[in-house]
Amino acid sequence: MAAAPEYFTTPRIGHARVTAGVTATDGSGSLTAVTWVGTVTANWMLTKIIVEASSATGVGNPADCLIHIFITDGTTHRRIRSFDPGDIAVGSTTALEGQFEMPFGPEFVFTSAWSLEVGVSATPTAGNIDFVVLAQMA
Repeated sequence: MAAAPEYFTTPRIGHARVTAGVTATDGSGSLTAVTWVGTVTANWMLTKIIVEASSATGVGNPADCLIHIFITDGTTHRRIRSFDPGDIAVGSTTALEGQFEMPFGPEFVFTSAWSLEVGVSATPTAGNIDFVVLAQMA
């Protein structure tokens, strides 16, 4: 008999704020853990991550850095996605904060024992890098 399908019907949202760069791309640096609103107690599926430069003055700049997304079981870090948002404020002191969306869809499903961590390869030249994580829990 085939296994019963698993339905992911409980939305979860998480957040992480990065203020300093980590040059290591293998998970050995000081990564920032995603804090979930509500607990994740069952299998979960990553659906989208929104990355945004933010600051109190309205001029957040991620510098020219790479964004890294890691999954971890508490011991081993596995990088599942990286991307380069570019330097949105190059040549400007008044550039608006940037926002980037990374869709994931059903490509990754994790047990509740796995958590998400994020990092950027360079310290932002202004402000912070905020990560809003959207997921579905079974």
